[in-house]
Amino acid sequence: MDVFFANTRVRLKDSDLLGEGGEARVFRWKDKAVKIFHPIDAANVAEVRVRATKLEKLKTFPAGLPANVLGPMELVKDAKGDVIGFVMRALQDVEDAGRLSQRKFREQHVSNAAVMAVFRKLEATLRELHARKVVVGDLNDGNVLVQPASSDAFLIDADSMQFNGLACAVGHERFLDPRLYGVDLSSNPRFDEGTDWYSFAVMLFSSLLYVHPFGGTHTKLGTMLRRAEARHPVMRDDVVLPRVAASWKTLSDEALHWFTRTFERDERVAPTDAVLQQSWSTCSCGVVHARPVCPMCHALGPLATKPAVRVKGRCTAKIIFETSGRVLTAAMQGGVKYLFEENGVVRREDGSIVLSRALLPQERIGLAGNSTWLVDARGGMQRFEFGKLVERAQTGNRASEPTFASAANVTYRTENEWLIEQGTGARVGQVLEGQTWLWTGERLGLGFYRAGGLTVAFLLRTGRAGLKQLPAITWKGRVVAAEAVFDAKHALLSVTAELDGKDLVHRWLVAEDGTVLGTSTSARVGHAALLGGRVVLGTDDGLVAMKLDSGVLVEAACFSDTQPFVSAQDEVLPQSDGSLVVVTSKELVQLSLS
Repeated sequence: MDVFFANTRVRLKDSDLLGEGGEARVFRWKDKAVKIFHPIDAANVAEVRVRATKLEKLKTFPAGLPANVLGPMELVKDAKGDVIGFVMRALQDVEDAGRLSQRKFREQHVSNAAVMAVFRKLEATLRELHARKVVVGDLNDGNVLVQPASSDAFLIDADSMQFNGLACAVGHERFLDPRLYGVDLSSNPRFDEGTDWYSFAVMLFSSLLYVHPFGGTHTKLGTMLRRAEARHPVMRDDVVLPRVAASWKTLSDEALHWFTRTFERDERVAPTDAVLQQSWSTCSCGVVHARPVCPMCHALGPLATKPAVRVKGRCTAKIIFETSGRVLTAAMQGGVKYLFEENGVVRREDGSIVLSRALLPQERIGLAGNSTWLVDARGGMQRFEFGKLVERAQTGNRASEPTFASAANVTYRTENEWLIEQGTGARVGQVLEGQTWLWTGERLGLGFYRAGGLTVAFLLRTGRAGLKQLPAITWKGRVVAAEAVFDAKHALLSVTAELDGKDLVHRWLVAEDGTVLGTSTSARVGHAALLGGRVVLGTDDGLVAMKLDSGVLVEAACFSDTQPFVSAQDEVLPQSDGSLVVVTSKELVQLSLS
């Protein structure tokens, strides 16, 4: 694609894509990011109105905003001279703020104190914007980027902000003020400073407690949106918290009062210094809290311990591994293999040392039988076996995410536009450089790449050349998360995509010949396990079994007895005896149903 800015013609390539969403694509060009809007339907009045507002914003964007607001530096035009996007500063080594609400990532890399430092910077940025009569509007954890190393926060999608009487046309439903439910956001400016502080409160609450303020489960108010409409947050005794969540009782009195006023009483004010300056302690029982005394020990007694085997109804939960440190990853490879970090040392399940230091935030790991792959942010790969470095390699990246996948008998990486089987060096098939997502099991692998709204998904068989394209797999919207799991004859791809302010999870069950056996699209989040073509999800309601019904994956049963032992953030690994291993940040738990 040829575009024009800086008084010159610039060619943007699909391999330079940094990301793609519902309204635009973002490319890297030198040390800049170039946002190019998707074409719109000229016959769609709503689309035309929103695009006209956005172009007017670009021409009148206020100068002198905080440096961590990534606003337009110059306009981008097509060959006809029409404005089709803008140039902004590119960032390195950043994560979506949504990672802060993922317990495993947080406990590995970002302390509560560091989270508070991020939100202090974000709070200061919002105050500066409000002083300039700019409202973010669609403030959510996808348009806030954080640098864990510096605890800095950056606002992107600045062209969506509300200023000069120009509306912000969309709001993500998880962060949208309930007072705006059902309101046409594109017709007039609807957001205000208070709605920004509501969204800020949702992000901070989720980042500290790993649960949305209206998350959990309730017997009568069945969804997050219904609980938000009723102003019925998780601090109420009749809401069941997901297993992964930290208790709201760990927050300081000042924070609890501010959250309560925000979520129950519709107050919309900035947090006080006392909220932003909470001081955190780690109790000997492991609980992180901002209280004078640990609220868990005070409630349970200092000698309270968790039994190795717990039973609820039909479910038996047995702890098969527990650490005072962090579980980094786990896989079912002829038995449960896992990697954990304890006392600043990374070890395998047999206790052998992989690294004599902690894992860095930008490093990724993969299990390959007795081997462990360590991959850095630049794609440098190192394979360790029984604590010794035995191999080095290099792979391509998707943005700052290295593209590789490993199983007990195979490892894949990318080189230029080729998928390479590392053991043999064989070229398996061509992929799109810098844009490929990839996973593998022992017999099957699966991946996809996207460019210009086109999705190319493919299946591969380990030990064979060639990629089987899967044209039935496609979706709309920005990819928030994706994963694939396998059994001997099937693959299940799950993609969470954000479109028009809503997150939907798309799933496809694929046979070994590439036939798509079933699909589903829903708001049900959770990691999947696959065994003999049967799909089980780990959710905040417990394990959920899915079945095929005329080509559609539908929920067949929810095993509520498992709810205390699993959450939507936990990975689930199937065992041949029908039991499942739940992987949390602290333990591996085997769940069996009688």
